Amino acid sequence: MSCLITMSQKELHRLEVIQKIRDDRLSVVQAAEQLDLSRSQVHRLLQAYDLYGAAGLVSKKR
Repeated sequence: MSCLITMSQKELHRLEVIQKIRDDRLSVVQAAEQLDLSRSQVHRLLQAYDLYGAAGLVSKKR
């Protein structure tokens, strides 16, 4: 059974960048610069992605 996830443009961009890190095409430092986030926040996004997949990058506020 698949689950449909609704993502904003910002979240889709984050997903693309996180996938590039996992594919070794981008470093955490480069990703932080692209996303205008700290390296710590990028590491948190990576953890969420590793645990929950794309759903881990969706805002919990909605």
